Parts: sequence; structure tokens; C-alpha cells
Amino acid sequence: MDNQKMNRGQIKAIRGSVVDAFFPQFLPRINNQLKSGEAIIEVTLLLDANTVRGIALTPTQGLKRGDEIIDMGHPLQVPVGRGLLGRMFNVFGEPIDGGKVLSAKKSVPIYQKSLSLAERTTTADIYETGIKVIDVLAPLEKGGKAGLFGGAGVGKTVLIMEM
Repeated sequence: MDNQKMNRGQIKAIRGSVVDAFFPQFLPRINNQLKSGEAIIEVTLLLDANTVRGIALTPTQGLKRGDEIIDMGHPLQVPVGRGLLGRMFNVFGEPIDGGKVLSAKKSVPIYQKSLSLAERTTTADIYETGIKVIDVLAPLEKGGKAGLFGGAGVGKTVLIMEM
């Protein structure tokens, strides 16, 4: 989006990682990315004709009421392509595996229309992690999606690196 045409607003309230913002011209869409300083916020709710509520995806330190906030005009996007195979990156598409900068030429929004059941390809191929407990109790499907949740310091990164 052109810098001159960006939808600009003002922060009305900050409660932890919940941010309310006022946009006098027009409201950003749900899931759009907002930026204020270094903070990145995702629109989650339209409160009224001029106000949105969002969740901060980065620390809100330094933000205050009255700060300018900019609608980036699109939801979060991640890079796609062959250069990403075997790589780990955060929700912003930045590498977190210590490797070189991602070389993907194309980015897509993280929110996509789901495929219908008829369009989905199903396989019975199991991804062997080499960790027997996972392979037996919670096998992973090749090409499928998997999430890893846990508290701080419980070994999520160590587990991923072992795979």
C-alpha cells in the first residue's frame, strides 16, 4: 500500500496485549495487520463504526494512547516456495533456525479458504521422526500440519531439532 494512501488511526486504549484503535476514515478488515512503531497488531473485532480491537503479536512496550497506528492493508503473510523446505520460521516469516534469510519470492496470507474434503489429498504415509515415543503414540502424517505447544523451558526446541 502506498505510504500516502495508508489508512491511519490512533490508539485509544491498551490493556496488556489488547489494543483498541480509532480510525476516522474507514475501518481495517478483520485479521488485517496494524503497525504502531515496532508493535504489530492483528485486528480481531470491530467495536463500532470507527473503532477496532486487536491483539498485539509483539510486545506493546512503549505504546501509549494517542500514538499513530497504520492499517497495513493485508493480513499477516508468510513466504512460500521450495526454499522453505526444512526451514523453521516465526509467524512473520523470519527464520528462527539460524539459517540464511529466506529466499522465497512469494508470500501468501496466513488466512486462506479451506479446501473442501473432495479437494484434499489423503495419504497414509507416516513421517518417521526417529523418536520412538512420538512415532508410536502420536505419529505425524507426511505433508500434514503439526503443532507443538508447551510452557517455557520444557524442551519444544530441543524436540524439533532432534527431528
